[in-house]
Amino acid sequence: MKVLKKITILVLVVAMAFSVNVTGTFTESVKAATEFQITSPTNESIVGAGHVYIDWNNPTSGTVSKYNIYIDGNYVTSTNTNRYDYYTTSVKYHTTWIEAVLSNGSKEYTKTVKFGVSKKGLAVNNDMGRRLDPVAMNMGWYYTWGTTPFSYTTYKQIEFVPMIWGTGSESQLDAIAKKNYKYLLGYNEPDMKGDVGGSNINVNVAASHWAKLTGKSDYLGAPAPALCPAWNSGTWFRTFMDSDLVDKSTIDFIPLHCYYGTYGGAAGANTFLKEVVDATYNMYHKPIWITEFAVSGWGYSNASNRKQVEAFLKTAIEGLNKRSYVERYSWFSFNTTDNSNGASALWTNSTGKLTDLGNIYVNNGNPTELAAQGSAVNKYQPSSDNGSNNSSNNNNNTQPQVNKPARAKISKLKNVKGRKVKVSIKKIKKVKGYQIKYSDNKKFNGYWQKNSKKNTYTVKKLDKKTKYYFKVRAYVINGNKKLYGSYSKVKSITVKK
Repeated sequence: MKVLKKITILVLVVAMAFSVNVTGTFTESVKAATEFQITSPTNESIVGAGHVYIDWNNPTSGTVSKYNIYIDGNYVTSTNTNRYDYYTTSVKYHTTWIEAVLSNGSKEYTKTVKFGVSKKGLAVNNDMGRRLDPVAMNMGWYYTWGTTPFSYTTYKQIEFVPMIWGTGSESQLDAIAKKNYKYLLGYNEPDMKGDVGGSNINVNVAASHWAKLTGKSDYLGAPAPALCPAWNSGTWFRTFMDSDLVDKSTIDFIPLHCYYGTYGGAAGANTFLKEVVDATYNMYHKPIWITEFAVSGWGYSNASNRKQVEAFLKTAIEGLNKRSYVERYSWFSFNTTDNSNGASALWTNSTGKLTDLGNIYVNNGNPTELAAQGSAVNKYQPSSDNGSNNSSNNNNNTQPQVNKPARAKISKLKNVKGRKVKVSIKKIKKVKGYQIKYSDNKKFNGYWQKNSKKNTYTVKKLDKKTKYYFKVRAYVINGNKKLYGSYSKVKSITVKK
């Protein structure tokens, strides 16, 4: 009988503990689900340029009569849905918040979300991309020449764009439609034979099949020709676009490919920008994607040729970002082991280690900060609240004046075993954190940066026997934005084994 009592008591204790745990989890889940907030994009994320979907859930109470959308501090429009399609090719950080106007006259507000817009993406198959971290590489999107995304965790937070590579992939169109993809890429190099990577589709067949691809995504890209439509040899694409079987209104953007043979440097990039990108846009006046481009014909072993490709890429990125009609681009990374084309390698496939060219791709063309500090702060909502305000708020409230922090100082750099460097910063009072910028180039032409709330930070995965340069700055919070002080003097250290 005593044994039975003990068992009964034990079961009750376990049940009570389980009940408390489940109840706590349920409460937190309910709170997360009901809080009025922007669900996409997430704060501090980088998204692909073009059509950016801003999504939010319903407010905590009341009936909504309309939602007012604010972007970069300005009222944009009103809607009765929970999504706004914001179009931008401006490579910078933007901010957004939503005002819900309820039927009883009161209002609720989401917290401000800051997101960066990037045109850069990755063109990768499994062998090329499985060892990469696209988010850490500042990419806004990727594609694989296929219809299904990678299952790797590192790719979960980045937009996947499916492709109908050839007519054989058309069997996947219904499955693609069910997944509600924003973008879909059309046929891949239909003007080239299969032995050189093309899908080799007769132009009349492609035109007659085109209607199958329409309506399967929100936005559809034209077939991506290997030969530029503006070139004399670009007859396939021109014939396709002139066909009566193709409804031009179904084509939302034009993807292009370009591989210049042993033609690099800034001169090669400027020719590419003018004779491929600009010329095609001037023909059709539709947004442009460059889904493959590189310099071919040079192996990785020749340092002089690699420098020419580096100059090509820098100039190309700058030019592509300046062109408002260019929505997205993705460099084609040959492997470093490719004796014919390896100079255009961004990384080594077997390790995922970036080349100098890869560091240029990662560190150039990224979104810049908003020009005016505090210009995009949600003035209706103190940064410490839970994102829910009522109509008693004064819409003319402004953020309190916040002063820039003092100039930071690096007190010590120390080698740590395992290719690491510990950065120690002289502590500054009343700051929220520090930004560490480091580079293997004294002029910081290509760099990495990390944020830390503490005045010490350990930088990992550095190259052996390489000299790195460091500078730091402190920041405070002004509304929903970081306000930075001046950079410290530069200090350097050589990484040991």
